[in-house]
Amino acid sequence: MKVLCIVQARNGSTRLPGKVLMELGGRPMLEFMLDRLSGIGGMDLVVATSDRLGDDAVAKCAASICVPIVRGSETDVLKRFRTALDRYPADHVVRLTADCPLIDPTLVGAVLERHLSTGADYTSNTLIRTHPDGLDVEVVRAAALRTADREATDAAEREHVTPFLYRRPDRFELAALVAPGRYGHLRWTVDTADDLDRVRWMVASGTASHDDWRATLRRLSPHDRASLTDGFEPAVPGEVPERFDRFDEPSDRLVTYRVDGRQEGWARLTIDDGVATVESDIAAVHADRAEHELRRFTAETPQIVRTKEVART
Repeated sequence: MKVLCIVQARNGSTRLPGKVLMELGGRPMLEFMLDRLSGIGGMDLVVATSDRLGDDAVAKCAASICVPIVRGSETDVLKRFRTALDRYPADHVVRLTADCPLIDPTLVGAVLERHLSTGADYTSNTLIRTHPDGLDVEVVRAAALRTADREATDAAEREHVTPFLYRRPDRFELAALVAPGRYGHLRWTVDTADDLDRVRWMVASGTASHDDWRATLRRLSPHDRASLTDGFEPAVPGEVPERFDRFDEPSDRLVTYRVDGRQEGWARLTIDDGVATVESDIAAVHADRAEHELRRFTAETPQIVRTKEVART
């Protein structure tokens, strides 16, 4: 059995251009992440970037530490992954993204183990969001990835690589790795300048553990763990009524609606075949804005194709 770990990286981020090469811990963020992954045994590591001139620097960074590079379309990332698989044949593919520099090698191994033990076509810790955002790991059977590349025509399915699989649980066997607690409200990813400042602080202060994400969690104070955004974000325990505070297959989202950092309501999204059924409780004074924010939240969630009419409790 052979496993290929593909790190998806590009310089063309719209919210924080060039982020994957910005400084983190005294070196480019991509190099920082690849170094964390270097200790994982039993899998080949490759960086998949675009063929745009602006991503020459990404390829150069990976090459400088002897990590192989595959280049292809900026928007058809699924084809880029298929190219990597053709060039470095494997039975299973681990998908990681370069905006998750604090990735935990132990967690990568745990998701892979879950994938192999269940015999699934697709396994992740993102189907059900309980790990911090920024520790995202997906594992795909190579044959399933090839099927997705042959058949996927939707732009989002080409760009985000894996939605073709998890939107079709009738065709593909799905499996999820769930954390021992609820930490999905934590942002350890890098999408914005604020995110980068937070992750830099975690690294510089020694808070970010190289060995285990739970060790990082233990080093954070309650203030550090607090969410920093308004709008909808994963709920923490106690923010959703007990009867809704559960996780059922195939994928769920329990989210809190915040205004100026205060909780002003919640929603539960049960996602099946790309359709999100929404149950919510939002104060009437915030209803219009919350509806707009919920549309934005769902639009940014590749698992969701459309939503059913919101049912208010």
